[in-house]
Amino acid sequence: MDESPLHHVVGIDLGTTYSAVAAYNPEEAYAEIIPDAAVDEELGAATPSVVRYQPQNGRATVGHHAKDAIAGTRGDAQTIIEIKREMGATFTEDSLARFAAGTDHRVDDPVRVRVGGEWLRPQEVSALILMKMKQIAEAGLGSTVHDAVVTVPAYFTERQKKATEEAALLAGLYPRQLIPEPTAAAIAYGVDRADEERQVYLVYDLGGGTFDVSIIETREDAIDVLATAGDQRLGGGDFDDALVDELLKGRPEPSADDRLKVKMAAEKAKRALSFADTTTVVFPDGATRELARTEFEATIKPVLDRSLTQVEEALRFAAESKGMDRGKIDAILLVGGSTRIPLVKQMLLEHFDKGDDFVRSDADPDTLVARGAALVAKDFTPSDGFDLAERPPTDPDPDEDSLQVSLITEHTLGLAIQNDRFDGLIPRGTRIPASRKKTYTNPDMASQIAAVVYQGEGEYTYENALVGTVNLEDIEPRPEGYHRFEVEYTMTRNGLLEVAVQHLNTGRTFEAKFERSTEIGRQDELAERREALLGLYDPEGRVTAPAPVEHTPSSHGDPAPDFVLPPPVAAAAPAVLPADAVPTELRRTYRKIVAYLTGGAAAPAVRSAYDAFGSAVAAKAPEAEIEALFDRLEAAYDDAR
Repeated sequence: MDESPLHHVVGIDLGTTYSAVAAYNPEEAYAEIIPDAAVDEELGAATPSVVRYQPQNGRATVGHHAKDAIAGTRGDAQTIIEIKREMGATFTEDSLARFAAGTDHRVDDPVRVRVGGEWLRPQEVSALILMKMKQIAEAGLGSTVHDAVVTVPAYFTERQKKATEEAALLAGLYPRQLIPEPTAAAIAYGVDRADEERQVYLVYDLGGGTFDVSIIETREDAIDVLATAGDQRLGGGDFDDALVDELLKGRPEPSADDRLKVKMAAEKAKRALSFADTTTVVFPDGATRELARTEFEATIKPVLDRSLTQVEEALRFAAESKGMDRGKIDAILLVGGSTRIPLVKQMLLEHFDKGDDFVRSDADPDTLVARGAALVAKDFTPSDGFDLAERPPTDPDPDEDSLQVSLITEHTLGLAIQNDRFDGLIPRGTRIPASRKKTYTNPDMASQIAAVVYQGEGEYTYENALVGTVNLEDIEPRPEGYHRFEVEYTMTRNGLLEVAVQHLNTGRTFEAKFERSTEIGRQDELAERREALLGLYDPEGRVTAPAPVEHTPSSHGDPAPDFVLPPPVAAAAPAVLPADAVPTELRRTYRKIVAYLTGGAAAPAVRSAYDAFGSAVAAKAPEAEIEALFDRLEAAYDDAR
């Protein structure tokens, strides 16, 4: 394939339900979406952010094939959707029940999800999605891609941005800049229309899983973000969930597989009702139900109304911090696929009491964000290769046609001090990059100090989000107030926090290791996880049928078996049991067998023996039976090697 003239630093919209990739065309002065050439043209612009593990080949497929497989006979047992909602997160009661019920994981532990035989962090699952977007870009450009500008929700926390940065690195991409999604949309919208006069837009960004609102001022050569607000768990997926609950009223509680299939049917109905007054919903058992747009709108309205709370918060902050009255808003820009729902525009027109032209939906809401990211990406020079030990410059090299983009901190960053109070260093709304310094003293007779970093607007630490901890060690124990420490916060262009601490008494600079429980962190660990993910990702993207199991006809001369297989259980055993489900004394050998099974083509005899062993463990069979089945599995494994 000939190399494309498109710029080789791409823009990626890493979405909750769909993702897209774009690149700048210097010949046309236009940012183009790079479609997935492996699917039909009308589907290629946006790729489902769906990951499905296939036990048949031990690989993970991403995108349209993964999503289409949900409608098959085996639904969600190995399918992960909406992982973006868990980026940088710790387990809540709900997410623990969803991802790790019955395991050793606990509330407040970093979120992990099981993919095959491994527990992956959300950024590792997102890395698989980014690998798919990288593959699409490389097919379109005709050469290797090493760099990307990746979009994030405007209201993402520092931990969520760090997780996004790690996801890009794990995928083999340098994240040259993380840019808020509404800002990217405003860039694309403004460039498309070449607005020369000052405009103030309220960008209403309602995607599949997150909602952002930003107030943005645009001029001919500059874009300034004035205020942001958002809800990280509000989007089209929540509309689907509300509709699922409505559709299932009066019906038996479905299995997890069937519930996910109903959710896919609800999403299909939602899309149809954006253009039609009625549609037909087909349930997994073949039953049907007519659904009217009015019924759909009544179902989602309580969820959609939550977005207005965030709209008012952004307007309030813009008024208080920038003196900008709501009457100065020139227009509302609709961004995100969920804004196709007619009720969205109707609600906003009524809320602002404006005419139809005030709410603009004349751009493709599904591709605007990726195209805006590509317009930012054009100012970065492509890297010659990718090496986790290296980092290219984060500062762009703009030309005379480039926009100057000013971003702000979405949350106040500060430290925990006495009596659980929160002391802010970098206030919300500060332009970034930015640095702030402040002096603190020691607790009484402390030999080490844990400076705990929080993010939020509350007066007390428990009202804010934990970011991480800076550990200061080898402190000479002295009475309270003896030591003086100058703490410097630096917020990078990507919205990530760096911390430096100097002991003013001696001039000593502390190596302040900033620890986040949700990050991978060390370079060697990133490299190890990247290698594992490269082995897991299936670039072919095909969903395979279950492999046939070796079967040997019985012989009347065979001796009677030493054990009896358990009867069928209500739920099939998982394709790969987590090691902690296996008796402790068997785990070392078990891990080797799992590595063999997931590393490529495995002997049918090993797979057959493994399936029998897994079913027995899942059914809680007697210990002697499990041990006998494991002996059979180990023997098959030894023979295959």
